[in-house]
Amino acid sequence: METKRLVRTFIVDDDAAAAALLRRQLEDYSVEIVGLAQDANQATLDQISELEPDLLFLDVELPSMSGLDFCTKIRPLVKPEMKVVFYTGYDKYMLEALRREAFDYMLKPASRQELAKIMTRYYENKLSNIQPVVGKNITATPPSVMIVNAINEHTVLRFQDIVFFRFDGERRLWEVFTVDGVSQPLRHRTTADIILAYSKDFVQIHKRYIVNVNKISRILDQQIVLCDPLSHITELKISKNYRHDLMATFYNM
Repeated sequence: METKRLVRTFIVDDDAAAAALLRRQLEDYSVEIVGLAQDANQATLDQISELEPDLLFLDVELPSMSGLDFCTKIRPLVKPEMKVVFYTGYDKYMLEALRREAFDYMLKPASRQELAKIMTRYYENKLSNIQPVVGKNITATPPSVMIVNAINEHTVLRFQDIVFFRFDGERRLWEVFTVDGVSQPLRHRTTADIILAYSKDFVQIHKRYIVNVNKISRILDQQIVLCDPLSHITELKISKNYRHDLMATFYNM
């Protein structure tokens, strides 16, 4: 299991102290700061265009150009999925920021509570945009998957470390179980469809279980037997509603 910086972020702010505070607070959210600028000028435009960040924190009142106008100018030069969070000491720009298709709006000084809301919304948006793999011909499996757990920690798990997912009926959320015996509760908005979209090797066997087929040794009637050293896990029962898809995936491995 390894932790990576998952979101490439650029900050544009002429207030060095405010930018430094924001940078420190972003360290809690698996963010890599790829650039920092103090003005909305051509050099900053070129930097952002070249670096292609995922997330841009943009001050509104800047020396050369307003952040609102800069946002309009840079949009054609960056990937469309880049999210812009306007970041200012005044709320009077909020309506105009929304008109410029801002992802969010945050007042200075950045509070941990507001930043937590923005980053949680960002990651949930990222997860909700994952497209299901059902019906698609996948020729290669991504090597790892981002997991957002119930306390808003962001972790990268390698596919070979994931054994199965289980739905906890009492807490109404999915958990992920790994080869080292550790489990993590996932965010409440994580659904079975989102999990299945991670990989064609994740197959639902029951309304409460999704299994990595690469960890299956045998299928005995309604019981999954995992590969050693995981064969002691006996809770993975197969529902008849999911057996057909499981068998098809297992025999096509």
